[in-house]
Amino acid sequence: MAEAQSIPKEQKIVLAVLAVAGLFMFYKKAYMPQGKQIKEITKQIEETNKKITEIKIKVARMAQLEAEYELLKTKVAEAEKQLPKSEELPELIRSITKIGSKHGIEIDNWRISSVLPRQYYKEHTYSFAVTSSYHKAAQFFVDICQMERIMTVKDVRITPASAAAGNDMGVSFTLVVYTYKE
Repeated sequence: MAEAQSIPKEQKIVLAVLAVAGLFMFYKKAYMPQGKQIKEITKQIEETNKKITEIKIKVARMAQLEAEYELLKTKVAEAEKQLPKSEELPELIRSITKIGSKHGIEIDNWRISSVLPRQYYKEHTYSFAVTSSYHKAAQFFVDICQMERIMTVKDVRITPASAAAGNDMGVSFTLVVYTYKE
């Protein structure tokens, strides 16, 4: 059998230098660029994860804000019923006449008095004259002031009626109706 020949020392050195040069070239041309790319991609992933976390926080806050917005919309709708933006005079007169007829009171006379602008609202005043008994007039005022819309009865004047009117008396008053000032 043939014996394996030993490799001369010079060839071993040349092979070692070639191996080191090959490893150096592999490290420089293949491994290092891949390492840089990996670092850049890792950094991009971290930044993207931060952005995703921030967006999730904003989305959670947005859901909360939407719920608050819906709640505020219902509160505004309720407030607009109590303090509307417009006077709505025909509807107002109809509702007062309806309350009066419920208590057997006829509105003898009414007139628009004035509009007083305030900082956030306007006061619309109307003068009314009715004929009624004391108790019917009192219940009439209670029902007017308990309407959904904000109103106030003031300057109530009671005058005795004629003997033919029985228990009825003349009642004049000022009704103040409030509207939201835009």
